[in-house]
Amino acid sequence: MRAAALGEFRFGPGDSPWYGADFSTSEAATAAHALARRLSGTDVPRLLERARALIAQTRLRQFESIAELGVFLRLLHDIRDTLERFQPSVYDRPLGELIAATAPRRETGMSGANRRRLKRLALEYVRPGVHVGDLNAALRAIQQQRTLWHRYSEAGAVPSAPVGLDDVHVAYHTVAADLQELDRPLGFEGTPKRLAARPLRDLEATLVGLAAESDVLHNLQERTALLQRLRELGLDPLLVDLARRHVPEQQVASELDLAWWQSVFETMLAADTALLGANTNVLDRLESDFRLVDDAHASAAGPLLAWRLAEAWRVALVDHPEEAERLKRMLRGDRVRPERVHREAPHLFRLLAPVWLASPYEVPAIDDAIRFDAVVLVDAGATTIAENLGAIRRANQVVAFGDPVTQTPTRFEIAIHDGGDEGAQPALAEPEAGVDALHADSALARLADLLPTMTLTRSYRAGGEDLAELVNRRFYGGRIVSMPWAGSFLGHGSLGLHYVRDNGLPDPVTGTVESLDAEVAKVVELVMEHAVKRPRESLMVITASTRHAARVHQAVLAAFAKRSDLSDFILRDRAEPFTVLTLEQAVAQSRDRVVFSIGYGRTPHGRLLSNFGALGEPGGERLLAVAMTRARRSMDIVSAFRPEDIDESRQRHGVIALASVLSHTEEAKDVLRDRGRADPMLMDLASRLERRGIRVSVGHRGTLSLAAAHAGRAVVVETDAALADQSLRESLRLRPDVLRRLGWHYLRVHSFELFSDPESVAERVASLLGKASGAPEEEPRIA
Repeated sequence: MRAAALGEFRFGPGDSPWYGADFSTSEAATAAHALARRLSGTDVPRLLERARALIAQTRLRQFESIAELGVFLRLLHDIRDTLERFQPSVYDRPLGELIAATAPRRETGMSGANRRRLKRLALEYVRPGVHVGDLNAALRAIQQQRTLWHRYSEAGAVPSAPVGLDDVHVAYHTVAADLQELDRPLGFEGTPKRLAARPLRDLEATLVGLAAESDVLHNLQERTALLQRLRELGLDPLLVDLARRHVPEQQVASELDLAWWQSVFETMLAADTALLGANTNVLDRLESDFRLVDDAHASAAGPLLAWRLAEAWRVALVDHPEEAERLKRMLRGDRVRPERVHREAPHLFRLLAPVWLASPYEVPAIDDAIRFDAVVLVDAGATTIAENLGAIRRANQVVAFGDPVTQTPTRFEIAIHDGGDEGAQPALAEPEAGVDALHADSALARLADLLPTMTLTRSYRAGGEDLAELVNRRFYGGRIVSMPWAGSFLGHGSLGLHYVRDNGLPDPVTGTVESLDAEVAKVVELVMEHAVKRPRESLMVITASTRHAARVHQAVLAAFAKRSDLSDFILRDRAEPFTVLTLEQAVAQSRDRVVFSIGYGRTPHGRLLSNFGALGEPGGERLLAVAMTRARRSMDIVSAFRPEDIDESRQRHGVIALASVLSHTEEAKDVLRDRGRADPMLMDLASRLERRGIRVSVGHRGTLSLAAAHAGRAVVVETDAALADQSLRESLRLRPDVLRRLGWHYLRVHSFELFSDPESVAERVASLLGKASGAPEEEPRIA
């Protein structure tokens, strides 16, 4: 009632941009309002006028937001710096070859004469008397500048730097900082709704609204404090509803009374399920409420932990003032060692750093007096027990995570092998018994003999169903349990196999037939296709041949140098950049999509030699498992030979496993499993959907009650019986969320609803799939 008296419900979300703003003091609200008036009245209009005049001097298109103006200004600054050191003609030609020529020798496979020629050509672009320290980095920057210039400018425009750039840049930084200052109380900071990222018309309209006089800011601090207390009581949905409907003060008491009785009624229904009868709407509402509450409960774990840590720290400072004072003196120094903090402030030490992250090779540097309640060993299958011994002996409890299929410890290299020393050559190949012994000596294997072992078999990876099933059958013995991907049901496979027709001569030194031209060309084609169709998804090329990796990398650079519109895909900085790696290098990498180019081929006589690099050596099976598990969504395999070309009597290790993988990939990917007896009511629903022209699969993949698809959309229909063995959390929140991430629409149907009115359920499914009523009947095709 106090909130209503203060006028909280007179304003809703659409009445003022200030609605929902959070200020600590009234002075802060007044200052923010004054800042909005200044931005709306002078600063933003002046900046836009000067910036538009500046951009008009160039051939760039006009910017659409303040954030985009910042991108333009940074680009123009970079172009100006470049033109001070290079000739303008540096922007007239692709720089891919020059970048490759000025890169370190080990990163390129071109000849020395070609490198020198291209380096001289690159130096011709440098202005006389100017010295460029890192020519390769400068050329890469120019390449990126040209890409951005072509993106934002007219066709054929030459990059140039306008006059007055610095003045506009200073004004931009001032306005951007002020807009960020307004983002904080409005709750826009760090979100796509931030003011600087909005279209200019939207920004100007928002600033006008913020600058206008509004009663929303009156007594805002008092109302915010009161609303915070109400939200802590779980009344936020009620508050939003009252504000959206602008409920008058005199009616708020009645609304609160209604909400209270509704909550009592819901509590009674929860306690006595017999009251529900057959009202599915009530059940749906209760399940929806449970999902909201359970999600809020799970989301509160992090803040609750942070509060408890902060509270424990505050209490410790009060209980141990001498340690707090010593810690202050230590922190004022240049460097603080953990052992000193542990020695002089033992009680505060555990609260100051409750969690440590360290490499196994850094742990021995930790003082022996420092103990840990628990040590978690990540990638325990890739390190030996000796490497982790320093961490284990400091722990009261040890938890080790690892994958015995793809992880094997690697021996240390303590010297550089001399390629000309024949006596050193045998050491380069690990004997089979040595690899197995090394695998058995991993921390995961050793600790499994002493500690209780739990196997995590459920996969929540979104996409790549047929790829995941192949990996599961071949490498994990079918133990991995996963949900079907909607894309596979809609006909979008996640595993492609591309054979190329080509032969080659054995290398005179290594005796291998590797990196055939046709295979290189096919990989470049797949990379270009990915850059055109899926530029936002990450991509990686992996291969078993080191030479093939180098050739593919150079071929991709050369191809993209001719397509300036696509060069951004491989040159732009991103969280997961495009890369070409060998199997050994790909162990710790993953991408949305992967091209696995084997890299070896047949002789002109059609024979497949026995040298397959690391695949044919001990541990090759695990390297192949690594290759097949790097893709999150899909994989394309490129091979110059077929599985029948592999002579298992002459091949060993990973090559035999590769033949099995290629054979399984050629098989039909959507083999239906034995589903046993289906629910008769679901069979009836499937028949009704089939008559509407909707494709249906009952008991899809043995995990979904009913799957249906039409016009590129797929839905899962599940009844109470399918979820009877699961907890409420899993059946109502976790399982639907996982299925939605896998691309499915999700529809929960109660059994008595399906029994009493199956036609309305069929109408709901058809409506969800966008299928109009009254469609022509088709013959049933229940899978």
